[in-house]
Amino acid sequence: MNDEKPCYDLDVIRSIIKISGKIKNETPLRIGYGKSQSFTDPTDNPILKVNERPIIPGSSFKGALRSLAEAYVKSWNDPRYIVCDLDDNKCTSCNGEEKYCIPCIIFGFKDLSSRVYILDAVAEEYSISQRTMVTINRVFGGQLPGHLYTLDYVEPNSVFNFSMFLYNLNIVDGETEEWRKKAVEVVRYLLKTLITDGIFIGAKKSAGFGLVKLTSGEIEVRKSPDLMKSIKLDLMEVAKSW
Repeated sequence: MNDEKPCYDLDVIRSIIKISGKIKNETPLRIGYGKSQSFTDPTDNPILKVNERPIIPGSSFKGALRSLAEAYVKSWNDPRYIVCDLDDNKCTSCNGEEKYCIPCIIFGFKDLSSRVYILDAVAEEYSISQRTMVTINRVFGGQLPGHLYTLDYVEPNSVFNFSMFLYNLNIVDGETEEWRKKAVEVVRYLLKTLITDGIFIGAKKSAGFGLVKLTSGEIEVRKSPDLMKSIKLDLMEVAKSW
C-alpha cells in the first residue's frame, strides 16, 4: 500500500462483494447500436442485442451510476472530497493533501483502477415493440414534414439479470478509514437509489424512456484472510438499514 496515496490499495484484496439480482424497466427501454445498415431490418434504429436477447451494457450502468455519484459528492460541499475534472490526464485525489475524489476511488480513472465491475445485463423475460416517431421543427414546434422514423424498444416490465462486483469496499460491515466510509456511503446511496427510485439508462431519457429498478438481489461477502468463504445476505433487507 502506498502511504502517500492511501486509496491506491488494490494490490492486496481485503474484501470482495458480489451483488446479483434482477433489473426491471419501469418504462420503455431503448439502447440502440446506431442506424441499421440492413435492408431486411424492419426498423431504422435496432436495439442492442446479444444472441438475439436485449442487453443493458455494463458501461451504461457504470456511466449512469458514476454521474449520480459525482452529483451526490458535490452536494456535500466538503473541500476534503472533490470531483476531478475528467479532462485532466490523471486523478488528483489521494495526493497526500487529504483530498479525495470519491467517484474516481470507486469507478477508477486513468491512473486509478476501478473497484466496481458491472457485467452486461441480459434480458430474461422481455417483449420488443416498435414505435413510429416524428422529428419536431425547433422553430415552429410542430411536425417536420417527411421526417418520420421507426425505432425498437423493450417493453416495460421486462426482466434483466444484474451482476456487480466491489473490491476493497465493504458495504455491509462498514469501514474504518474516513475516505473508505465516504466511498461506502456513496455506493450505498447508489444502490438505494437503484432500488427505490430507479435510474435512467439509454436513449430518450428526457422523454421518459429508460427508467430501471433493481427489484431483487443478493449480497455475497468475502473477506480476507479466507476469501474462499462467503456469507450471503438478502440485498433488500440489508438496504433497509442504509
